[in-house]
Amino acid sequence: MGMAPTAQSDIRRSRVYVDGEALIRGPEGDFRAPLRDLSISGLHMLRPPGFALRVGQAVEVEVRCGPREAGIEFLLMARVARTDSDTVGLRFAPLPDRMARTLERVLSQYGTLQTGAPDERRGRR
Repeated sequence: MGMAPTAQSDIRRSRVYVDGEALIRGPEGDFRAPLRDLSISGLHMLRPPGFALRVGQAVEVEVRCGPREAGIEFLLMARVARTDSDTVGLRFAPLPDRMARTLERVLSQYGTLQTGAPDERRGRR
Protein backbone atom coordinates (compact mmCIF):
# COMPACT_ATOMS: atom_id res chain seq x y z
CA MET A 1 0.00 0.00 0.00
CA GLY A 2 1.58 3.28 -1.09
CA MET A 3 0.33 5.56 1.67
CA ALA A 4 2.78 8.16 2.92
CA PRO A 5 3.63 7.91 6.62
CA THR A 6 1.99 10.49 8.85
CA ALA A 7 3.83 13.70 9.61
CA GLN A 8 4.08 12.53 13.22
CA SER A 9 6.00 9.36 12.30
CA ASP A 10 8.21 11.37 9.93
CA ILE A 11 8.94 13.76 12.79
CA ARG A 12 9.74 10.89 15.13
CA ARG A 13 12.48 9.54 12.85
CA SER A 14 13.76 12.75 11.31
CA ARG A 15 15.88 15.76 11.90
CA VAL A 16 13.84 18.91 11.71
CA TYR A 17 14.95 22.48 11.10
CA VAL A 18 13.48 24.67 13.81
CA ASP A 19 14.41 28.22 14.65
CA GLY A 20 16.06 28.39 18.04
CA GLU A 21 19.20 28.10 20.09
CA ALA A 22 20.88 25.71 22.46
CA LEU A 23 22.73 26.53 25.64
CA ILE A 24 25.18 23.80 26.68
CA ARG A 25 26.10 23.78 30.35
CA GLY A 26 29.40 21.94 30.65
CA PRO A 27 32.02 21.59 33.38
CA GLU A 28 34.04 24.49 31.91
CA GLY A 29 31.13 26.88 31.51
CA ASP A 30 28.20 27.62 29.23
CA PHE A 31 28.15 27.65 25.43
CA ARG A 32 25.31 29.15 23.39
CA ALA A 33 24.72 28.85 19.63
CA PRO A 34 21.92 28.65 17.04
CA LEU A 35 20.32 25.29 16.30
CA ARG A 36 20.93 23.65 12.91
CA ASP A 37 18.42 20.85 13.44
CA LEU A 38 16.61 19.05 16.22
CA SER A 39 15.09 15.60 16.68
CA ILE A 40 13.77 13.69 19.65
CA SER A 41 17.12 11.91 19.94
CA GLY A 42 19.47 14.88 19.69
CA LEU A 43 20.46 18.14 18.06
CA HIS A 44 22.98 19.68 15.71
CA MET A 45 24.13 23.23 16.40
CA LEU A 46 26.74 25.69 15.25
CA ARG A 47 29.97 25.24 17.19
CA PRO A 48 30.13 27.97 19.85
CA PRO A 49 33.37 29.99 20.15
CA GLY A 50 35.77 28.34 22.60
CA PHE A 51 33.90 25.01 22.63
CA ALA A 52 36.40 22.28 23.52
CA LEU A 53 34.31 19.51 25.12
CA ARG A 54 35.21 16.02 23.94
CA VAL A 55 32.95 13.42 22.37
CA GLY A 56 31.31 11.45 25.18
CA GLN A 57 31.25 14.38 27.63
CA ALA A 58 27.96 14.54 29.55
CA VAL A 59 26.29 17.96 29.51
CA GLU A 60 23.03 19.62 30.36
CA VAL A 61 21.47 21.45 27.41
CA GLU A 62 18.74 24.05 27.39
CA VAL A 63 16.92 24.17 24.05
CA ARG A 64 14.79 27.19 23.15
CA CYS A 65 12.86 26.87 19.92
CA GLY A 66 9.85 28.05 17.99
CA PRO A 67 8.50 31.61 18.08
CA ARG A 68 9.91 33.64 20.96
CA GLU A 69 6.40 34.45 22.23
CA ALA A 70 5.67 30.71 22.55
CA GLY A 71 8.39 30.49 25.23
CA ILE A 72 9.26 26.86 24.42
CA GLU A 73 12.18 25.56 26.49
CA PHE A 74 13.44 22.08 27.21
CA LEU A 75 16.15 21.20 29.73
CA LEU A 76 17.76 17.91 28.71
CA MET A 77 20.68 15.69 29.64
CA ALA A 78 22.90 14.85 26.67
CA ARG A 79 26.33 13.70 25.56
CA VAL A 80 28.56 15.26 22.96
CA ALA A 81 28.15 12.86 20.00
CA ARG A 82 30.40 14.60 17.45
CA THR A 83 32.20 17.86 16.80
CA ASP A 84 33.92 19.37 13.81
CA SER A 85 35.27 22.83 13.06
CA ASP A 86 31.79 24.28 12.44
CA THR A 87 29.22 22.22 14.32
CA VAL A 88 28.47 20.17 17.43
CA GLY A 89 26.13 17.18 17.65
CA LEU A 90 24.52 16.15 20.93
CA ARG A 91 22.65 12.92 21.68
CA PHE A 92 19.96 13.25 24.34
CA ALA A 93 19.62 10.84 27.23
CA PRO A 94 16.35 8.86 26.88
CA LEU A 95 13.42 11.26 27.33
CA PRO A 96 10.44 10.56 29.57
CA ASP A 97 7.43 9.71 27.33
CA ARG A 98 5.59 12.89 28.15
CA MET A 99 8.57 15.08 27.28
CA ALA A 100 9.17 13.13 24.04
CA ARG A 101 5.53 13.67 23.03
CA THR A 102 5.76 17.38 23.83
CA LEU A 103 8.96 17.72 21.80
CA GLU A 104 7.34 15.84 18.88
CA ARG A 105 4.40 18.26 18.98
CA VAL A 106 6.73 21.27 18.98
CA LEU A 107 8.70 19.83 16.04
CA SER A 108 5.60 19.09 13.99
CA GLN A 109 4.10 22.51 14.76
CA TYR A 110 7.15 24.73 14.27
CA GLY A 111 9.69 22.61 12.41
CA THR A 112 10.49 21.97 8.77
CA LEU A 113 11.51 18.43 7.81
CA GLN A 114 15.04 18.27 6.41
CA THR A 115 15.04 16.94 2.86
CA GLY A 116 17.63 14.75 1.18
CA ALA A 117 19.28 11.61 2.46
CA PRO A 118 21.37 11.96 5.63
CA ASP A 119 24.47 10.94 3.64
CA GLU A 120 23.94 13.79 1.18
CA ARG A 121 23.67 16.29 4.02
CA ARG A 122 26.70 14.89 5.82
CA GLY A 123 28.74 14.92 2.60
CA ARG A 124 28.82 18.73 2.44
CA ARG A 125 32.27 20.05 3.27
